[in-house]
Amino acid sequence: TDQLENETHNPDLKYGSRLRIACRLKREDEYLNPGVMPKKEMLDRMGIDATGTIKSKLLIETIADESVFIPLAWVYQQRARLIEDFRNNLSVRAGGVMIASLLGDRNFLDKDTADLFRDGGTFHILVISGLHITFIGGLLILTIRQITKNRWIQFLSTTTILWAYTMAVGADIPVVRAAIMFTIMLFSYVIYRQRSLLNSLGLCGLILLVWRPSDVLNPSFQLTFVSVGAIVTIAFPLIESLRKIGGWMPAPESPFPPNVSPALKRFCETIYWSEHKWKFESKRQIWSASIFKNPFLANRITGATQKSLRWIFEGLLVSFIVQICMLPLSVVYFHRVSIGGIFLNLWVSLFIVLESFSAVLGAFAGRFSSLFATSLYFIAEIFNWLMLLIPRLFTDLGALSFRLPAYSGFGSLVYFLYFLPVVFIAVTINHWNPFEIKPQSGNSRKRLIALTAGLMSVLVLTIVFHPFSAPVADGRLRIDFLDVGQGDAALITFPDGKTLLVDGGGRIVFRNDSDDSEAFERDIRGIGESVVSEFLWHQGYSRIDYILATHADADHIQGLVDVAKNFKIGAAIFGRTPADDPEFAELATVLNKRSVSIETVSRGDRFMLGGAMVEVLYPQFSEDSKAPSDNDNSIVLRIVYKNRAFLLTGDIEKRAETDLVNGGGTLKADVIKVPHHGSRTSSTQEFTDSVGAKYAIIPVGRSSRFGHPHSEVVDRWNAAGATVLTTGERGTISFSTDGNDLKITTFQQ
Repeated sequence: TDQLENETHNPDLKYGSRLRIACRLKREDEYLNPGVMPKKEMLDRMGIDATGTIKSKLLIETIADESVFIPLAWVYQQRARLIEDFRNNLSVRAGGVMIASLLGDRNFLDKDTADLFRDGGTFHILVISGLHITFIGGLLILTIRQITKNRWIQFLSTTTILWAYTMAVGADIPVVRAAIMFTIMLFSYVIYRQRSLLNSLGLCGLILLVWRPSDVLNPSFQLTFVSVGAIVTIAFPLIESLRKIGGWMPAPESPFPPNVSPALKRFCETIYWSEHKWKFESKRQIWSASIFKNPFLANRITGATQKSLRWIFEGLLVSFIVQICMLPLSVVYFHRVSIGGIFLNLWVSLFIVLESFSAVLGAFAGRFSSLFATSLYFIAEIFNWLMLLIPRLFTDLGALSFRLPAYSGFGSLVYFLYFLPVVFIAVTINHWNPFEIKPQSGNSRKRLIALTAGLMSVLVLTIVFHPFSAPVADGRLRIDFLDVGQGDAALITFPDGKTLLVDGGGRIVFRNDSDDSEAFERDIRGIGESVVSEFLWHQGYSRIDYILATHADADHIQGLVDVAKNFKIGAAIFGRTPADDPEFAELATVLNKRSVSIETVSRGDRFMLGGAMVEVLYPQFSEDSKAPSDNDNSIVLRIVYKNRAFLLTGDIEKRAETDLVNGGGTLKADVIKVPHHGSRTSSTQEFTDSVGAKYAIIPVGRSSRFGHPHSEVVDRWNAAGATVLTTGERGTISFSTDGNDLKITTFQQ
């Protein structure tokens, strides 16, 4: 919260300070589930040894101030000052965008804005990466060119400023990697080798892999090289050929018009042909000639209109090519296909540049005139509003992006096969000569191109619609109890393949609701996104037939919000629907927006689902729309498949357990999900005796802030003849039965 930030802020801390910090460092893995990235691997990728939490500035002690490189210290001071200026003079939303995109600190970025960028496929704009380094380096080289024509001075000046910026934003490995790549590319320009971009890219790869060989498996490295490679090997050569087609004039190397289709020729002439340039060139020749051009809307698309159309077309083309080439990586690492990103990359890039200039000028103007600075900050706010306007519209329409699983195991070969036609397309474009009068092997080449296009289409459809990713129904009932820390989540797969997700975990405290500040929710991946959704994608699902919230506590229902956003949902099931409960209301809003039907169940309901009988044992029916959805009103399910039974109990406590024991129905089950994470408020002796379970599963974190499971509860279930297993120790605990046998596997042995 802001209060904690203010408490822990220490103005004495500066670049070069040596600190002693009292905290408990953690490195052990959390959320042990298939498909969820281990914490150790994530920290290693980020170059972090361990994490810890500091709760007070009293736990931070300054030992000494080391001598530092003065210019670099000045750079850090200016960065800190800019962050403070943006926070004080811009809204939370605009300030967070500026601090993230310009200064590399995403701690001030609110979740709603970040999600808009993710849905639109433009989140890379908020991450200091190759895009920023290239943009800033490009601006620097263009500016310095106006001062001096000496290429070595241009190179040294640009790289000095660029590396200072790289250090100022934290010198993270991806940023350093991008700075190295830009430096090499710029050096090739200095020694007049700028046309060999592919060679320069290869040299970048060799240097970076010699520096960090393990980066070949790093997603950031792969994403950078695929995107840059797509631009260098496909986009730039294609655009260069289209420019030649549209701007063709008789010349010794191309005396005849381009040998392309009339439609392509007319389109290229529309955006590239310059009548003024033709007249100028013809006057320079000793001969005279007439030339016929047939652009669309002849003489109507000229000047600024033509330049704007050209910029939009080339931007969309580059964006489309990068998106197509990045498709496998986007699915494997982000489970996302962003259709709107092809257009939104241009829209967002334009306005974030305008907003950045306004905000930075406002910060500098604030040193001299607060009135002028206020005007510039106001302009920045307008640009920020315009930048988010179209992405929000697309999001509301649900047409921005969609999520999907990635193939695993043998099926992942499809992603390697995908790059075969991509490489062929790149080679074809680089060897394409639109002025070749009679192409050699014309028909065979056309057939090969058509075959490649067909293969590419099949692979795209196979990845996007993933027809082979979901598991095939095998006639067995399966229940996976997920490790979501202090919370519940269980996926039930019925014998016919239908799925029911019971609860979705969640964080207990995840937003700042203080009255004296703008509503702000940090951009932190919730349990529903980072754990439950990742598990479901790993299983191959993009659709869940039913989701069920046992009750409205955040550690059960909050994760279902992300699941409802990420997956197609057949229906949602609740015991109570308290509209005034903020946790339930948030999920209900998402369900209504996605047109998911809501069903309520209560004690006595029974229905067949996928070949198994589902019995609703609790809660009692209530006509009150404001009836509470708390622990003792949790949904309790008994799922029976032939001779095997499973009991899922939510967070019921002693009162509800007594009602169930005295209710007259059977509670017998082979497996029970222990109530309320093993709290002593539940699992009474009468209840444990009535269930008679062989296995008692306790969903709880490895270290519970509430001390769960309580030892007396574990002893009670053991005494009743049950084997007690906790998700915090074993990770995902899976049961499978054909109705007679009972198989158990755990993620952690």
